[in-house]
Amino acid sequence: MEVNDNTLDVLSAYLLQTVSADSATRKSAEKFLHSVEEQANYGLLLLQLFTRQNSDPIVQLAAAVTFKNYVKRNWPVNEDETDRISPDDRATIKQHIVSVMLTCDNKLQRQLSDAISIIGKSDFPKLWPNLLPELVHFLKEFSSDFNKVNAILQTAHSLFKRYRHEFRTDELFTEIKYALETMAAPLTIRFKDIITLAGTHAENPAALQVLFGSLCLISKIFYSLNYQDLPEFFEDNMGTWMDSFHQLLTTNNKLLETGTDDEAGPLEKLKSQICDNVALYAHKYDEEFQPHLARFV
Repeated sequence: MEVNDNTLDVLSAYLLQTVSADSATRKSAEKFLHSVEEQANYGLLLLQLFTRQNSDPIVQLAAAVTFKNYVKRNWPVNEDETDRISPDDRATIKQHIVSVMLTCDNKLQRQLSDAISIIGKSDFPKLWPNLLPELVHFLKEFSSDFNKVNAILQTAHSLFKRYRHEFRTDELFTEIKYALETMAAPLTIRFKDIITLAGTHAENPAALQVLFGSLCLISKIFYSLNYQDLPEFFEDNMGTWMDSFHQLLTTNNKLLETGTDDEAGPLEKLKSQICDNVALYAHKYDEEFQPHLARFV
C-alpha cells in the first residue's frame, strides 16, 4: 500500500465504517481491512493515523483497536507458517511505536501499550534490544507529564508481568538480568521522586489520582522483577524500598477515597499491591527481609 494522503483517507473511511450502527456496513469494512492487512505498509499507515493532523478521534480509536488486533493476529509466526509482515515493516513499526504511543491520549495509549506487549512477547529482548532503553529514556525525559509516565510504566508492567508465571530457565534469568540492569536504578529514582511529588500535591485530587496510579504501576513492576529470585540490586536497596512501602501503607488522604465500598480508590489499590510485595519478600526471602519484617506485622 502506498504511504500517502489518499491511502490514509481510504483507510480512514473504512475504519469509520467499522463503528457503524449498520451491521452490514460494519462487516463489509472489517472484511476489506482484513483483506489488505498483509500488504506492505498496512501497519505503518495505521500508526500514521494516530499522529495525522485533524484526524477524527473515532477513526483514531478504531485504528488503535485494529492495529492491536493486526499485531495479535500476525506478529507471532509459527515454524510452519508464512510471515505475513515484511521485515522492513516489522523494523519500522518497532522503531516508531513507542514515540507514537506517547503522542496519543489515554485510550489510544492503552491499545498501543497492549500492542507493544504482544510484540515484546515475541521479540524482546533479542529482536528488540532498543525497547527497554527507549522506555527508560522517556521515563527520564517526561519528568512532569505523568500521563506519559504512566503509559511508559504500563508498558513496562505488561512486558514484565509474565516473569511471574514463566518456568525458571537460563534464558529467562538472562532476560530478567538485562531488565534489572536497564530498569531497576531509574525505577527506584522515579519511585522516590513521585512519593515526594505526592506529598507536594497532597491537596490536589487530580494530580494525586495520576501520581498514585504511577506508584501502583511501579509497585507492580517491583513485584514482577522480584518474583523469580531476589535481585542483588533490590537486596542492596531493600531499605529504600521498604521505607517507602511502609510510608505509603501508613498514608491516608480522603481525596483518594471513592466514597463507596464497591470500588477501590488509587490509594487502596496501591496499598494492596504493597502488601503483595511485602508478602512476597516475607515468604520467599525471609532471611534477607527479617530486619524489615517487624514494622509490617
